[in-house]
Amino acid sequence: MYTEWKPNSWIALLFGLLFQPFVFLYVNRPRYFFFYIALTLGCIFLTQYPISAALFSEGGKAQYWPYAITIACAIHAYILSANYDVSQKRSWWAKWWTTLLSVIAVYSSVVVTKTFFYDVYSIPAASMSPALNPGDHVVVSKHGFGNYSYAGIPVLQTKSTATVQRGDIVVFRKPEIETTDFIKRVIAGPGDKIYYLHKRLYLTRACDGCLEYELIDNVELDKAAESEISQYQETLDRQKYQIQQNTAKPDLIQHYFRQQGMRSGEWLVPAGHYFVMGDNRDNSLDSRYWGFVPEQNIVGKAVYIF
Repeated sequence: MYTEWKPNSWIALLFGLLFQPFVFLYVNRPRYFFFYIALTLGCIFLTQYPISAALFSEGGKAQYWPYAITIACAIHAYILSANYDVSQKRSWWAKWWTTLLSVIAVYSSVVVTKTFFYDVYSIPAASMSPALNPGDHVVVSKHGFGNYSYAGIPVLQTKSTATVQRGDIVVFRKPEIETTDFIKRVIAGPGDKIYYLHKRLYLTRACDGCLEYELIDNVELDKAAESEISQYQETLDRQKYQIQQNTAKPDLIQHYFRQQGMRSGEWLVPAGHYFVMGDNRDNSLDSRYWGFVPEQNIVGKAVYIF
């Protein structure tokens, strides 16, 4: 039996302030839900690009847009509920508790996805240039690595079942600094030997019959000019990527991590560990200086950069 119903204006106002677009499910106007979702995502999209991000930063012309959207949702929902046509059929989602459940379901899905499957990291420094530059974002696949956390808060630690290959870009927690995530490129895995001399990388793979200290292919792309920065294409196990080096800056051998029984600039990766380096070879604090990354410290692998 059909009965007249009208959304409570004060609930609509509260939901508009707390849940923004979801309030329009409660007031039975789903088209506005999608409109404000698109508007919100558009603002988020614009903040990811340097050309428009400044507009949303402090002092920018659009810095108050997110607040304006929140207030607009609340006021718009209040007006719609106050002037609601009671003859309109009430949809199943137009209940305060179903709206609340929708919010919980969506945010729970986001939390689960970011914790166990995919997360987005922003790049604050230039240690991985030119592949990753300050302001870039990278989507990281976390599934199978066993080091699950949300917003830096550990959630679950399990045994890693994922495969890490030489040349992969990985997010990890640096030994002794477990609260901060770092991002570097994997150069060598368990059993491999590395020798870094005169800005050239030599690798002995952990396999029977492998060449002793094979020189990793390195082709110059952009010769250093006034900036003294040269770019090269490096090829490691069929993975091609660019690195950059400062031709005027000497290797800081005196600061390298010294492994017992090995020469300076030479390392043997122990079982269950990886050796990582930044692509910006003369501006990266990596395994050359502080050692190896334990397998259980790897958070995930980069799968998409934007």
